[in-house]
Amino acid sequence: MTQNLWKLSATETACRIKEGNISCEAVMTSHLDRLNQTKILNAVTTRFDERALEDARNADKALKSGKDIGPLHGVPITIKENTDQLSRATSHGVLDFEDRISGEDSPLVKKLLNAGAIPLGRTNSPEFAWRFHTENELFGATLNPWNAELSPGGSSGGAASSVAVGVGCIAQGNDLGGSIRGPSYCCGITGIKPTQGRVAFYNDTSMTERPITIQLASVQGPLARNVADAKLAYEVMLGHSSLDTWSLPNFTIERPEIKKIALVKDPICLGIHPAVSEALDAAAGAFTKAGYQVEIATPPSLKEINETYMRLMFTEMHLVKEAIVNKFGSGQIKRVLNHYMQIGKPFDLAGYAGALSRRSHFHREWDQFQLEYPIILTPMLTTPPYRAGQDMESVEAMEEMIDAACCMAAMNYLDLPAMSVPTNVRELNIPIGVQVIGPRYGEDCCFEAAQVLEDAFGCPSDELINSI
Repeated sequence: MTQNLWKLSATETACRIKEGNISCEAVMTSHLDRLNQTKILNAVTTRFDERALEDARNADKALKSGKDIGPLHGVPITIKENTDQLSRATSHGVLDFEDRISGEDSPLVKKLLNAGAIPLGRTNSPEFAWRFHTENELFGATLNPWNAELSPGGSSGGAASSVAVGVGCIAQGNDLGGSIRGPSYCCGITGIKPTQGRVAFYNDTSMTERPITIQLASVQGPLARNVADAKLAYEVMLGHSSLDTWSLPNFTIERPEIKKIALVKDPICLGIHPAVSEALDAAAGAFTKAGYQVEIATPPSLKEINETYMRLMFTEMHLVKEAIVNKFGSGQIKRVLNHYMQIGKPFDLAGYAGALSRRSHFHREWDQFQLEYPIILTPMLTTPPYRAGQDMESVEAMEEMIDAACCMAAMNYLDLPAMSVPTNVRELNIPIGVQVIGPRYGEDCCFEAAQVLEDAFGCPSDELINSI
């Protein structure tokens, strides 16, 4: 039984530990054994075997002594390479940063630890978290567990690949243009991008404050094999920190129950892959069967929103490239950023200020749209997962990727919670997922809708657990 404990969900693991049916040490031993079995994926960059087992033994002692325990007591998790952990290197996948040791835990890491979670290692990320694919010169490339020729996504590709095969019950990630949702899509699992401010973030190791668009659009969240685990981890991560000036206290917004869903089939009129269309139809059918009213509808200004956000990002990438990437980056990331720069010209000052100002206009448009359609169902990508390293191939290949991600990146600019949820449709041996978008601060709407899909289609990653 011990050797199969890694197969349990986070919620089931926590419950069995609390009831005394299994020990934290046995659970951690099982997950570390699973990491050995799947190390070819190169998803976990730094292992904490001895510390993790020691923490697990201490967690067992705390439980036996009758101490109050948190909702994740003894549950193995992973932390992304670009997130601070006390006395660990926050390398961002950069060779020159491999000895940049953090003096404290990031606020969300503290929350996970306070809830009783035990990190077993750190997960791979591309340099500076700025690629759709997870690869760097410090740690190498992470493989997609379903199909090694395809990308595991980026930038939380290590997080997605590891949790998909049962290494850690929950993975922490972050999302600036799809870096939680994209890898979740590529690896057939569930991941949520919360509304900005819901989960506090701060890195003691940061060289400088992030540019303003990145501050406004970057969020932290969990990746998991099922919706209940993602929800549990999200609820633990929630909350304010004095270190994050954008973070908010916990609150809920009472909303009228409107079970209408807007189905977006061809978001920017460039067409979608047949498998993606099939997945959307399957999801729409599941919602209809569950009592939702699904209507084909077009949210306002999506193409303009995507183009505006991309140019804002290109502008800030240009600033960071000049200040940091040219000095510390590898040839890989410089090539990728050069592709970005050829696709979108950076704004001048007036254009930059105008693009930030128009964000409020777009927010207002979508807020009004979601009064009628609280949930929006879109492609996660308009194509199946990208080829491994596609962003390195050419400017044209990169442009295809950006167009395919039009519904993904736009949600960061719009500051809307969004989830990637797999379906039972397959292409290239990978479950094709969909994106569920909720109203601002409406993560509960996302989880409710995602659970409908999971109830209909199950958890495809269960196949990986039984086959790898």
